[in-house]
Amino acid sequence: MKKKGAMQMSLGFIIAVVFAVVLLSLAIVWLRGMMENVSGLTVDLTQQARNELADTFKQTRSNFAVWPKRQDMERGKTLILSAGIKNNDPEGKDKWFFVNVECTASDSTVANARETANGWITIPTTAAFAKASDIVYRDITLNVPTDAPDGNYIFDVVACYWDSNPGTPTCTSGSNNLWASQQPLTITVRG
Repeated sequence: MKKKGAMQMSLGFIIAVVFAVVLLSLAIVWLRGMMENVSGLTVDLTQQARNELADTFKQTRSNFAVWPKRQDMERGKTLILSAGIKNNDPEGKDKWFFVNVECTASDSTVANARETANGWITIPTTAAFAKASDIVYRDITLNVPTDAPDGNYIFDVVACYWDSNPGTPTCTSGSNNLWASQQPLTITVRG
């Protein structure tokens, strides 16, 4: 009688272990699918942007550029792009640089579309240091919310410079310490 009880208990234990392994496998497959969906929400162009910007600085006299300059976006997606600054100061001085982004125009019919689009932008809040002849990159993150209205949004990307660390910098298209001309960035939002 004891052997029969031992056999039933071990058979029950084996079934419980198999059931737990099956549930664990299903949970892993489900989590992997969720992670793939989450990663599909972000378009990270930083490495490609840095390569393109480095080529731009090699092939032209430009000392400030943004890549890409135009991007189609779906609602609920995030885009990470880059601005590049080449410190070609004529006096060969080291500089501090800050990049700012501001929505200046939109063809969206929604009221306050420009102001709303400014809330989509995340930029570093500190200035970057660049030795003479160095290139620094600043990542720009654009989060398009799920309720964003369709349309084209034109952003001005500007860079300002300082000889010493500015602490909490401000930089607009009207600043007297602009490093170069503003760069346009067009985001087209569609369904």
